[in-house]
Amino acid sequence: MRIVLFAIPGPMALPVLQGLLTLPVDVIGLVHPAPVGTPALTQLPAAAPARNPTLLAPATAAIIADAAGIPRYAVRRDATAEIGEQLHRQKVDLVIAACWPWRIPAALLEIPRYGWLNLHPSPLPELRGPEPLFWALRLGWTRTAMTLHLMDAEFDHGPIVCQEWFELPPGERLHSLETLAGQCAATMLPTALSQITSADWRPSPQAAGGSYFPSPRTQDFVLTAEWSVQRAYAFMRAIAEWGIPFTFIAADGQRVQIADAVEYQPDKHLAMPVVEQDGRLALQLCNGVLIGITPD
Repeated sequence: MRIVLFAIPGPMALPVLQGLLTLPVDVIGLVHPAPVGTPALTQLPAAAPARNPTLLAPATAAIIADAAGIPRYAVRRDATAEIGEQLHRQKVDLVIAACWPWRIPAALLEIPRYGWLNLHPSPLPELRGPEPLFWALRLGWTRTAMTLHLMDAEFDHGPIVCQEWFELPPGERLHSLETLAGQCAATMLPTALSQITSADWRPSPQAAGGSYFPSPRTQDFVLTAEWSVQRAYAFMRAIAEWGIPFTFIAADGQRVQIADAVEYQPDKHLAMPVVEQDGRLALQLCNGVLIGITPD
């Protein structure tokens, strides 16, 4: 099977690519999004070597692809014709999309023999949209699912091939959770590929209903005193690496900004809703105290 991987370079793409390279398939391309103003489709040069050759550079999808002889490409969002020509020329059997940020036009979905397999880290049909891990954490989930589904013209729609749940350990940064999502997807790929190539498998549509969440906005970084300390800690620890300050609204209406969470203390109660000392904030939530640091 000839496979092309469309992926944002990052923690989720790496274990997916590594998993594919252990399977009896031929990965013939790794495609990344390109910014507006660049050529529609460009073959990328080999990744730059580490500046200090004595240090072991961390693995990236680009380094793994280069080592395996897999060509890498950057494509613009409006490069439908160029992508179509490339997929036809490569005689692609399946495209796998890992957190791909753009809707795929119907004309492209029809080119690969087995279609496009999307890897979406949520229990579809719940949490459709561009940042499902953000929303799972904001909603207070302690686990979520990886869903592998065939793509159709709608966003995060199309029949589910397989779905498995995985934990969201509290206190982990988002890149670590994305790595866990990619590792989960990698373990599911053999089953998914067996399913979609089987003459006996019949795809069924996603369940009715579900939910959609857009890209996070300013108000989505606001926490209130009604949150549990566990929910606030897990959410802030993961999302703090985006560098966007959080706003906490205390029970008395006071608003303070927080850059990151340090720890939480269940069942503890402060004399005041917010206590600041030495650049740290102690915040009273419904079932304990959250310790955070202020923005620089």
